[in-house]
Amino acid sequence: MRERGAYAGAHLFSAINLPLSQLELRMRQYVPRPDARVILCDGDDGFAERAGAIMAIAGYTDIYRVEGGVRNCTAAGFQLFRGHYVWPYAFGLHIDRRYRPAAVTPENLADSLESDRAPVVIDTRRWDEFREGSVPGAVNVPLGELTYRIRDVVPDSDTPVVVTCGAVTRGVLGAASLIEAGISNPVSVLTNGLRGWEHAGFGSVPGTRPMAPEVSAAATALARGAVRHVAAATGIRHITQETLERWRSDPNRTLYVVDIRTREEYEAGNLRDAVWIPGGELIGLYEDHIGTMNARVCLVDSEGIRADFVAGWLNRMGWPDVAVLEGGTEGQELVAGTRRDAIPEIDRLEVELLNPDDLEHLIERENILVLDVANSLTYERSHIPGAWWVSRSQLPGLVKKLPAVERLVTTCPDGRLALLAAGDLSGLTDKPVTALRGGTEHWRASGRKLDSGLTRTLGEIDDVPAEFTARPGDDPETIRSARRRMLEWQAELLDVLDRDPTFAFPDPGKCPQPRRLP
Repeated sequence: MRERGAYAGAHLFSAINLPLSQLELRMRQYVPRPDARVILCDGDDGFAERAGAIMAIAGYTDIYRVEGGVRNCTAAGFQLFRGHYVWPYAFGLHIDRRYRPAAVTPENLADSLESDRAPVVIDTRRWDEFREGSVPGAVNVPLGELTYRIRDVVPDSDTPVVVTCGAVTRGVLGAASLIEAGISNPVSVLTNGLRGWEHAGFGSVPGTRPMAPEVSAAATALARGAVRHVAAATGIRHITQETLERWRSDPNRTLYVVDIRTREEYEAGNLRDAVWIPGGELIGLYEDHIGTMNARVCLVDSEGIRADFVAGWLNRMGWPDVAVLEGGTEGQELVAGTRRDAIPEIDRLEVELLNPDDLEHLIERENILVLDVANSLTYERSHIPGAWWVSRSQLPGLVKKLPAVERLVTTCPDGRLALLAAGDLSGLTDKPVTALRGGTEHWRASGRKLDSGLTRTLGEIDDVPAEFTARPGDDPETIRSARRRMLEWQAELLDVLDRDPTFAFPDPGKCPQPRRLP
């Protein structure tokens, strides 16, 4: 229940980080069944107890708390892990050790990009990650789309392909997927991904080359033949619509129906209870979306190709109950748009809302304090002039230390977390508390100025893993040191996991052998 920075300092391997500050916004997505067992862990700082009270009011009935917090777990033989996305990171290293796909160093890639036989560099991260920075000239094809689209991205079967990501997992799995699919192109993975590229002294640039929106018949045919081979080798389970309906009605098992297609495909039409998690993100960043261990997971796509590839990796990762819906979205009753769950805790609040005009008037005429409860990196990039950053979870301990003002106003990017913070403050102070309607994005959309920088902060900045994070404006040596620490953490991760008695990756037996395709 700790904030992201505190969690990254030490946590259990299988723990999901759901910060107390965000609990009401995400708990129903993470734990959709209210009678599922929930074990809350913190730093023995009261966060788990506060979270348990919130969840109990929301209807959760089987809540436990780890006595003494996370540090107390070592006495029982548990290993503590640093960082985020530890399971996917470890899985990428595990597959790299097992498959040993060809690797290319940053130096060798830089040389080959200048040669007559330059490779196509494919970045398998999300578009927003790619857009922030990538290897110059790279094409963005997210991991879950890679095998499905490879022949359209690289039509010449002799062209070398270099797969990369931010660090390890999505690059290694991308290269392994192409090798398993049997493409004849020489395939390699960039050592340590973009992090290794930058650490070697090479510059990154904002990514500008997206994948094409449509997939050709030739690319589909190649992927369809490859997926049959992979499905047979990895034991992918397929279920009918009738089985899915039985799962939906089973009160004793948690079910996630996950649409792994592109955002555009999902928004055009999706199953009524399907959440959108792109396939590569489900593998590499699952802890941002799913919290219940050993739940049933039903993957959905439109052509029965992408879901099979994703299921194959989830099986090898250790997910125990993954299935693919036969026929996918074909012939189904679909709903358009993006699903957004109701937040009853927000709906019940009686908080006065201000428009940007109202807030600007108050800033000019009254002694007020604007509190921005966004992530500190988001605040650092842009915030309302004069606003102070604070973590919502720290408000009970800070409210008596706030400057003497006539009124408190809360904000965040979309306004939802600000409403919850305003509700908290109303019970902690006698001062009037209001929230900015629509949050800081509404302020921005109204054409008003925003400031940048970590200019005013209250309390500890505990929402960012300081050990590994370079903040905007950091000097080159600080940035390089953060990258080096991340690479050192990565290098020792599997050794730490080997000492943990609670988890081991399943032995898949013989890895699927490449299938040569025309």
